[in-house]
Amino acid sequence: MEKKYNSKEIAEILNVSDKSVRRYLNSYFYINNGAYEVSEKMLTILKTEHLGQSTDTSVQEFDRVEYFTEEEYQEFHKRLVEYDILKEQLEYHRKSSESHNKQMELILNMMQQRNFIEAKEKKLDESSI
Repeated sequence: MEKKYNSKEIAEILNVSDKSVRRYLNSYFYINNGAYEVSEKMLTILKTEHLGQSTDTSVQEFDRVEYFTEEEYQEFHKRLVEYDILKEQLEYHRKSSESHNKQMELILNMMQQRNFIEAKEKKLDESSI
């Protein structure tokens, strides 16, 4: 048998007040003159749970179906074939760019070190003291 929870237990699980749980549950259904009335949210849950219907209401049906012309299909097919090649090229250029950035950082670091050495040789660092 499936475990049942009261509002206090739900409140403890969700770490909210008992009143918040009751207010939330009331947004799904309530009893009016001895009969249950449910919200659309609850109806969707019930459909999904018991009827196996999808909750995706964003799917729209259209009256017509459009087809590719032969030229459009050839272009589409060409793009699909090119996709992997373009993806590989993009990855190559990304790695190449990273490599160039590392090289530039090394060159900059070497230039800073060289400037420091030249300043030491000319004793420029001592004159500022």
